[in-house]
Amino acid sequence: MTSHVTDRLEGWTPERLAAFGKAPLLLPHGYHGHELFSDEALAGLLGRLGRDDYYVNTMDVDTHDPRTRREGEIAGLDGAQVLEAVRRGRIWILILRPHLHDRRYEVLLEEIYAGIAARVPGFRTTHRKLSILISSPRIQVYYHCDVPGQTLWQVRGVKRVMVYPNRAPYLPQAALERIVTGRAHEISLDHDPAFDADASVFDLEPGQMLHWPLNSPHRIINHDCVNVSFTTEHFTRDDRRRYHVNFANGVLREDFGVQGLSQATSSPAYWLKAGLVAGYKLTGLHKRAARVREAGFVVDPGAPGGFRDLAPAGQVRT
Repeated sequence: MTSHVTDRLEGWTPERLAAFGKAPLLLPHGYHGHELFSDEALAGLLGRLGRDDYYVNTMDVDTHDPRTRREGEIAGLDGAQVLEAVRRGRIWILILRPHLHDRRYEVLLEEIYAGIAARVPGFRTTHRKLSILISSPRIQVYYHCDVPGQTLWQVRGVKRVMVYPNRAPYLPQAALERIVTGRAHEISLDHDPAFDADASVFDLEPGQMLHWPLNSPHRIINHDCVNVSFTTEHFTRDDRRRYHVNFANGVLREDFGVQGLSQATSSPAYWLKAGLVAGYKLTGLHKRAARVREAGFVVDPGAPGGFRDLAPAGQVRT
């Protein structure tokens, strides 16, 4: 007898789920009405964050130029003031590990994954995470790819999401390997405007989620409204194997000059590569020096753009 699943994933039928993980997939959800994403809850969460608990960026909203992306920080503000800066400004906030400040986000994450597993045969995951995105009207997320499996859940506002094939030329193999091994940032991928002709385009509305194949490059442009959304990420068994292959191939390519590397995840060569990755992890050789970013601005709800530039000062480690 199948037990009842308590979640907000109504409408996830077998017919709709046939493409799960194989193609960009738009599905309904009911989490846009959840109390954890109210202004009150978000303001309370923002007011408790430490410096390592978030990213805050600004960027050009009229062009696709990653060079305009800048890092900042939040200081001396309560959560309501931060939300006001988002409404009036041009900033993007990513809240990391919200469950460390409110365990209800961890309960929510487990509920979501239990609901998916109950509907998608064989769906088993590890390394699950939930992050929250709060962003100003017209803000962009530049062309990039993520290492784990990703799902974007829209809570408030509307954003255009463009998802590209996870193969060359949209995703060069060597570029992906550098991202997986931590030698390059996710937004280091080159975006050719000609790629847009092959993108799957979605205007994501509250109560909709979007899941795409592993490592698919994507970019996002907010409509002219404040956006609140959250992401969930995970690794399946197949995701983990592809991670091992990309990591090992990146080491072999960058450190030893090996070319013509196989992408197979079920051959004897795969197990050798998995062993190589384990060795790197065990010895700590995979750990690179932390990226050092200069905080160029501080969030300020009374300033144009919702932020105030800082004079060159200390640096922020991430």
